[in-house]
Amino acid sequence: MTITEAEIVVRFTRLERHMLERWIGAGWLKPEASGASYLFDEADVARAHLLCDLSFDMELQEEELALVLSLIDRLNGTRTMLRALTAAVKSQPAAVRDAILAEMRALLGAGSQT
Repeated sequence: MTITEAEIVVRFTRLERHMLERWIGAGWLKPEASGASYLFDEADVARAHLLCDLSFDMELQEEELALVLSLIDRLNGTRTMLRALTAAVKSQPAAVRDAILAEMRALLGAGSQT
């Protein structure tokens, strides 16, 4: 599902077109260009919702937005890597999975004593 630039501005009543354009220019939203306008997919809409919450509800300024979005993007990248690691471990024989789990417990237990 995609929506147009006009539709996204209507959906988020606090969002004005000039702010949407600033977010696109900053690279915080990456819609597909469609002629002189843009098409937004579900991920763009979710990100726009987040940006509205951070901008309007939390009243973050652009520099703060950049920092928060950077941290969120890093966290999402880490989650993606952990999902891949989990899938890779699950595909191993039981003995390998057990050895990995034991090593993780040892490492995490050792780290909590510092």
